[in-house]
Amino acid sequence: MLLLLALSAPARVDARGSGHTLAVATWGGALGKAQDQAFFQPFARARGVGVRRFAWDGDGQVPANRPARGRHAWAMALMEDSTARIACMQGQLQRLGGAPGSADACSVPALHDGIVLAWDRGRVPTAPRWSDFWDVVRYPGKRGLRKDPRSTLEIALMADGVAPGDVYALLATPEGVARAFHKLSQLRPYIVWWTTAADSARIIGNGSVLMTSAAAGEVAAQAATGGRRDVGLQGAQGLDDGLSWGIAPGLDAGERDRARDLLHYMAGSDRVARFAALYRARPDDAAAQPLPMDAAFWQDHLPDLARKFADWLAAPA
Repeated sequence: MLLLLALSAPARVDARGSGHTLAVATWGGALGKAQDQAFFQPFARARGVGVRRFAWDGDGQVPANRPARGRHAWAMALMEDSTARIACMQGQLQRLGGAPGSADACSVPALHDGIVLAWDRGRVPTAPRWSDFWDVVRYPGKRGLRKDPRSTLEIALMADGVAPGDVYALLATPEGVARAFHKLSQLRPYIVWWTTAADSARIIGNGSVLMTSAAAGEVAAQAATGGRRDVGLQGAQGLDDGLSWGIAPGLDAGERDRARDLLHYMAGSDRVARFAALYRARPDDAAAQPLPMDAAFWQDHLPDLARKFADWLAAPA
């Protein structure tokens, strides 16, 4: 399944005297701002290469139909590991090394971002779990979930009592898929859907929902920059989502070299430390053991489950 890469207007990081620019598609919100400060701005100054950052919503399975030129002609993109695997299989990314079909054939690991349960501590004083998330009698109010089968189906099964270690084995069966969608149907009238990590922080920050699945780093950044401080983050039964960088195919040699140079630059230990200080991707819960999102599972099952998810959304409530 090919979906368009939805891009917003670019944020330009200029370098004086530069004759070159590099277009980078990445997340918006706090993550994109942290990347600007830790990576793109110092890279532009050090290398004399302007960086144009586009924010994309990340909900497409493949960053497809990249134009050959123009303002949306991105050279590098940040994406979920499952997206990178599918894009690699379909020739939508430059092969970087590794055996065909391997996890590292077309992408370079960037970071792990936590998807956790965020809640309004002013209305729910103790940390809820996913089973409480579904309990609208005891905890009345709207709930936020990602408008994507990834993370949402895993959460539905954990809310239904499935142990995290059994989620993917069950979700690989017709019975497990039916169980996940049945659980979602129970909550459907109360769901507020979000599509970007920044949106997940926004809906809990403005009080649109009582609880939501959310990108931990975005919620933490919201509190750190003057937003609501009474939002709790529950790491138990959270998900650990791997994000990677991919390079577009068909670049000219110079642009490809600049993209590879930026990848090497971002891997520097001082830059990694700077980024970690700016963006906290996990809640401060040492006891929490998040479930790693299974990129190989989603590589195999995302097209089918995305169709099922779209059909479920379109069906009458």
